[in-house]
Amino acid sequence: MQKKSSSKKWIAMFILITMLFTLMPGTALADVVTENVPEAGAASYIVVEASTGEVLFGKNYQQQCAPAGTVQIMTALLAIESGKLDSEVTVPELPDYNASGAVTVHLGKGERYTLRSLVEVMLVSSANDAAYVIADEVGGSVEKFVNKMNEKAKALEMTGTVFKNPNGMDAEGQLVTAEDMAKLARYAMQNETFREMVMMQQVNWKGVSYEKPLPTTNKLFSIMPETTGLKSGSSNAAQFALVGSAQRENRELIGVILGAPDESVFQNMKKILTYGFERTKIVPVIQKDTLETTLEYDGKAVRVVAGENYSVIQSTDSASIITYQRKLTDVELPIKKDSQVGQLEVLVDGAVIHEVPLVALDEMRKPVNWLFIVTLLLSVVYIASIISRIMNNMRRAQRKKDAASRATAQTAAANKKNQYEQLMSSVEHPKQQAKTTKKTLTSSRDRDQRR
Repeated sequence: MQKKSSSKKWIAMFILITMLFTLMPGTALADVVTENVPEAGAASYIVVEASTGEVLFGKNYQQQCAPAGTVQIMTALLAIESGKLDSEVTVPELPDYNASGAVTVHLGKGERYTLRSLVEVMLVSSANDAAYVIADEVGGSVEKFVNKMNEKAKALEMTGTVFKNPNGMDAEGQLVTAEDMAKLARYAMQNETFREMVMMQQVNWKGVSYEKPLPTTNKLFSIMPETTGLKSGSSNAAQFALVGSAQRENRELIGVILGAPDESVFQNMKKILTYGFERTKIVPVIQKDTLETTLEYDGKAVRVVAGENYSVIQSTDSASIITYQRKLTDVELPIKKDSQVGQLEVLVDGAVIHEVPLVALDEMRKPVNWLFIVTLLLSVVYIASIISRIMNNMRRAQRKKDAASRATAQTAAANKKNQYEQLMSSVEHPKQQAKTTKKTLTSSRDRDQRR
């Protein structure tokens, strides 16, 4: 019977878990633009809104491709986050990059540079030897650094990405997706130091054996004035890859193109970013701190406001209806300032797409229950008086007990003394004979007669 009950429990649990996963909404939203999307002349590409990460449009953006030098975005990010940019680095023994024809700045063993200068020259000129030195310094070894790269990728939910080296040179199994690289770029661009570095269009490199002004390999800067970054790369396996970003007014877009056949990748990046700006729009729905409602308690008010800004991104020809509805979920006293008391459900064509938190702008405590407090105080006083009376009775009883004990002790001492005296009086003592001393009185006349 017990086995049947146990098996039923497991079956019920399995059904419950299955239902939860079935009913759970997906985290990914549909692309904003689904018709007439542009071609990028590459294996895969994507354009996302930098502020939210929402996908505007793309093609095969979950397909794995070789990344080439775009890997160096992760290398730079980890170096910046290490906090060691201003430390000096000694160049270790390096692989022979001459045979592969890889881009280098001719670093030599034993040379010393700041980590910052190595990161800058890597991002601007795609220096593979600089990436190797950065990885060795920050990770303790290149192998350990690559582990850090993959750990960071996992933390950023880059589920289709595997890193094999820090510079992006072709390696078996080193693969990324356009979607993953957009996630990485969006995260990295929130770091001000990284943003400043990828906006550099030239580095005046001063090495021990090599000194030269090095222009950026990201030619998007020269054809699109709105460009804000990021990184280009090329290799035999990857062909041409580009992660680019651009800003118009207060809006920034990020694009990723992988598997492009030639340097037309830059013109295609300009095309898809421009298309994103022109064919999509931001529709503001709610602004942070906007008053939404007021809660009344005994003549006092608690203001409830929106806890964040929220906008909906739509294609310019969209006719969708955007609405929102208020739901208060926790309005019991006490209410603390800035605590969430509900949410605004944002709906597009009747379907909920987002929830904006509603927070209390004021604080409200529970009203004071004076009857309860007075009753409590009287109860405390009454109990205290009872305890005091009990303690006094206990002290009196103790004093009586102590007095009786002393009287008993005194009586016992007196009885003992009487017994001793009676004992001493009953004992016979031997009589002693008195000694008589005979004294003879003589005078001078008697002395004379005696003579």
